[in-house]
Amino acid sequence: MKKTLTIILALVLVFALAACGQTKPAESPAGTETAGETPNFVFCISHMSNDWAITASDSMEAAAEAAGAKLTVNEAGKDISTQISQIESAINQKADCIIIEPVSADGVIPAVEQAVAAGIPVIIYNQNISDPSKATCFVGVSNEDLGYMEMKRACEDIGGKGNVAILTGPVGSEGEIGRSAGYKKALQEYPDVKVVYEDDGQWTTENGLKFAENWLQTGTEINAFVCQNDGMAMGCVKAVEDKNLQDSIKIYGLDAVKDALQAVKDGRLAITVSQATEDQSKAAIETAMKLFKGESVESEILAQGIIIDASNVDQYLK
Repeated sequence: MKKTLTIILALVLVFALAACGQTKPAESPAGTETAGETPNFVFCISHMSNDWAITASDSMEAAAEAAGAKLTVNEAGKDISTQISQIESAINQKADCIIIEPVSADGVIPAVEQAVAAGIPVIIYNQNISDPSKATCFVGVSNEDLGYMEMKRACEDIGGKGNVAILTGPVGSEGEIGRSAGYKKALQEYPDVKVVYEDDGQWTTENGLKFAENWLQTGTEINAFVCQNDGMAMGCVKAVEDKNLQDSIKIYGLDAVKDALQAVKDGRLAITVSQATEDQSKAAIETAMKLFKGESVESEILAQGIIIDASNVDQYLK
């Protein structure tokens, strides 16, 4: 009996030692995917005041859902302090990636640096920052190229001479900076085209209407309104039609939102320039997923702009 008890105790000891020798599964290193884990992304968008921004947000959410990621969308209301606070909140919540459409090309940089220092990848979306090296990468478009395409077409359409009025986005935003640079580049090729009015329309239809009405009331000849987004362009369309001047003034927009596409179809808007917003959103989420898995990405991923006019608008109307 004593011998049997000794054997049993020995076996218990062997099994206990074997159990102690087992190791836990290795934890995934920071920045790499854990099997079955749902990535948590945050999209900080500068505003939601026009159709482009709604399209950007909706398409980002759709892309995230298709990729199996959780996405939180935060709107800054065009206020840089609010956006910085939202980015800091995402950092505190340990987001797996922060996607930022910046209110200000300069003002957002300290928050970007803070996120990167915390080990969180940062994708700048649509409008770049003044120092792109501060972020992980940029997914968007060349706003200078978009502005150049739009203004060059306007100059061609008015025969290379005449007066244009310009409505820009918020001064200091990269969209405004880049598109204004593109306008300037195109205007240098057409010295007989003069800018008679220019102001900040804040991306809104209401401001587009207000400025266009004021400028038309002065009696100054205007051959074209060139606007840095479709919202402001549609405001100009109404002002021009209210004055029954649609046969003598052409209007140019950018973003290819639904109302603008229909206006091109109806002959009320000369062109709109598509910046392939859905493609940008899809690319941003695809890039975020790669970063979540620990994969390397390109520092710049660009969608291509397309001029949409009466000849091809049917391809884009849904």
